[in-house]
Amino acid sequence: MGGVLVGLPATAVAQTLVPCNAAALQSAVVAANTAGGGTLNLSPACTYSLTTPVGGEDGLAAITTPIRINGNRATITRSSASLFRFFNVAGTGDLTLNALTLSGGRASNGGAIFVSVGGRLTLTASTVTGNTATSVGGGAILNQGSTVMIDSSTLSNNTGGQGGAFNNQGNGATTFTNSVVTGNHGTGGVATSAGGGIVVLNGSVTLNGTRLAGNDATGPNAFGGALTNAGTLNLTGSPVLNNIVNGSDASGGGVWSSGTLNITNSQVLGNTATGTNARGGGILTGGTTTLQGVAVITNQAVGTGADGGGIVRTGGTVTLTSTTVAANQPNNCSNVTGCP
Repeated sequence: MGGVLVGLPATAVAQTLVPCNAAALQSAVVAANTAGGGTLNLSPACTYSLTTPVGGEDGLAAITTPIRINGNRATITRSSASLFRFFNVAGTGDLTLNALTLSGGRASNGGAIFVSVGGRLTLTASTVTGNTATSVGGGAILNQGSTVMIDSSTLSNNTGGQGGAFNNQGNGATTFTNSVVTGNHGTGGVATSAGGGIVVLNGSVTLNGTRLAGNDATGPNAFGGALTNAGTLNLTGSPVLNNIVNGSDASGGGVWSSGTLNITNSQVLGNTATGTNARGGGILTGGTTTLQGVAVITNQAVGTGADGGGIVRTGGTVTLTSTTVAANQPNNCSNVTGCP
């Protein structure tokens, strides 16, 4: 008589959660580092409120191993007069944050996260909001020269002198995918404010399907309302909308670039450079710039002596392919061959 072997369903394994308090979170990070890495599952919708840094400007122990934190829609915040960020990813560290909010961090650089040379950061389905860098920049995140991947995440309402949301340095290579950079501020902490949203000081930043909207940089000679680039900046399917640079000699309401800038199948719309001698409401470039399939429309340079509502070229080259530059004020372009 033949028999039939029936597979039984696997027994569900209960998820061990980090208890909803700051001390438990700190202990969990230390334990994961000690174990050579691991996964931390935070209590759903919990607010972990940090009141004391572990040392220097770090709210939690430095990440020195591969650690994944599943936030389960939890929030980590700072409730203290002390100046500290949440995460410092060391050169040997590899930090993945999923479904987590970081809010209220405050440090000299990298208000929420600082990624050291050689480290690695992956941010997925997360929000970094309301953080501040008081010195150079990276109100939300500073990448000192490493690999950073930001996917389906939002950087909003952060503040830093250079890079209100994000500052990319050294040989850092950062990719944003299907994300949003909105309402960030480049102001304070340094003599000249730059990159309300993102600064590419060195290295490269690639934006795929990422929206940059409502960011600003403010102050004398401020530049790059949404984006400031001195390295390599690539945008594909990434609209730059309604960003502002404000102050005397302000430039690049949407984008300011002295490096290599490639924009493909994107829109640069409704951005503004305002102030005496403001230039480049949409884009100001002195490097190598290529626009393909781009709409540069309804941007403006406003103020006494303002020029180049759409695009201003101060040097280098600008190549326009299947690109529309129209309805910008007070004019479409300054010193750009082939621009109407």
